[in-house]
Amino acid sequence: MSRKRKLDLEKYQQALLTKREQIKENIQRLEGESSGRDRLSRETAKQDFEGGGDAALESMARSQNAAMIGNLRDMLTSIDEALQKIEDGTYGVCEWCGKNIPKKRLDALPEATMCTACRSQMGPM
Repeated sequence: MSRKRKLDLEKYQQALLTKREQIKENIQRLEGESSGRDRLSRETAKQDFEGGGDAALESMARSQNAAMIGNLRDMLTSIDEALQKIEDGTYGVCEWCGKNIPKKRLDALPEATMCTACRSQMGPM
């Protein structure tokens, strides 16, 4: 492996690890907010039985948090897969066409598994 290629892999690995930690922190924060909301929601529901407004807002906030946590967990999975590819020596290769993923794409999205052309053929996810 060339020295340049090794340096790039180290850069991407560090970027992925940093991103992974940030996502884990966000998940913990959202889970903490959700657990606090559950307690508050029970108290609010008792107080708001007649009006019902705050309890409905709390329920909506919990649903939004759950959706965000799910998205963050999906991102963690992608990052873990990219880190494994670095270890396996397959990082930066498009899963569809087998060509190298352009450096610009990896710089912007280090967990990318497809080149831009293949990804655009898939349509919106």
